[in-house]
Amino acid sequence: MSTLITLIGKNIKTIRKQKNLTQEELSEMCGLQTSFLAGIERGDRNITLQTLERIIDGLEVEPQELFTFSNIKITEDYQNKKEIIALIDSLLVGKSEKEIRLIYSIVSAIFEVYNK
Repeated sequence: MSTLITLIGKNIKTIRKQKNLTQEELSEMCGLQTSFLAGIERGDRNITLQTLERIIDGLEVEPQELFTFSNIKITEDYQNKKEIIALIDSLLVGKSEKEIRLIYSIVSAIFEVYNK
């Protein structure tokens, strides 16, 4: 599946766990089968906007929370380079050009030291 589908699925899982909900509880609140919700969380399912809306309502969150990936931590679960790059990109959204240039300078300096 696409990186976006995978990240949204992982974000749903992260938010669900933060709210101390089991997959069974959330799936019941959303009117979905537990196995279907599990597939969404794994990024195996390409869902409709109606299904996404049901999950948003079940989690009682604002829609943008599912598209904000700054609360996702990079762990062993995030070995996919595209996912990690998307997470880094989501951290830069809303930053000024000056801040992004500073971050670029810091990362460049780290790579210079690392590559020696």
